[in-house]
Amino acid sequence: MISIKVRLFAAFKEIIGKNQLDLQFNDGSSLKDVVVFIGETYPAVKKIIEISKYAVNMEYIDINDGKKLNDGDEITIIMPVSGGVYSASETNMHIEITGEKIDDAKVLDFVSDISAGSVLLFNGTVRDNDDGKPVEYLYYEAYEEMAVKEIKKLISAAFNKYNILKVCVIHRTGKMDAGEISISIGVSSPHREDSYIASKFLIDNIKETVPVWKKEMFEEGGRWKRL
Repeated sequence: MISIKVRLFAAFKEIIGKNQLDLQFNDGSSLKDVVVFIGETYPAVKKIIEISKYAVNMEYIDINDGKKLNDGDEITIIMPVSGGVYSASETNMHIEITGEKIDDAKVLDFVSDISAGSVLLFNGTVRDNDDGKPVEYLYYEAYEEMAVKEIKKLISAAFNKYNILKVCVIHRTGKMDAGEISISIGVSSPHREDSYIASKFLIDNIKETVPVWKKEMFEEGGRWKRL
């Protein structure tokens, strides 16, 4: 037998009522075996499972690849995406996942460079409505350690694709009111076109692959975005 830990976030945590499942499976079991078991044991999450991605030990895995799990593996079921500070910093990149208000001057300060002909700042801000329906506030939750790791992969990919100098990404978690910054991305480059397209590449892919979830809160209650 092997022991498997399943980390739960956002709607999974709310529906199941736990932030972790400790399970045991036969030797040779796969990720798909675990996912099928969870769907059968907790039918209320079956709809979410069908549109989710999966990570084993903080690496995305195709559920159909048949790879066998090992004793002690950690699985995360990652819903579609749209506390303390978790960060990673190098000379040309800085990443933070934080529960504190974002100071975008810090982002600009990090990416500013004497060799840059372009310093671009993108701020994602909280709207007061969703298609005209009033939103009281937003709540973001993240798998912080993996979020930092995935953002670092995306920044590395951006450096390979575009002629850029420095990148800074800060994503906030917790409760946010209308007008507050949920994510700030700074990019500097010798020429303006590269900073524009690199910034778009980063925000588009962060929304797709990084395990950060957004809950919209209305007068009558809340809903996790894209569910």
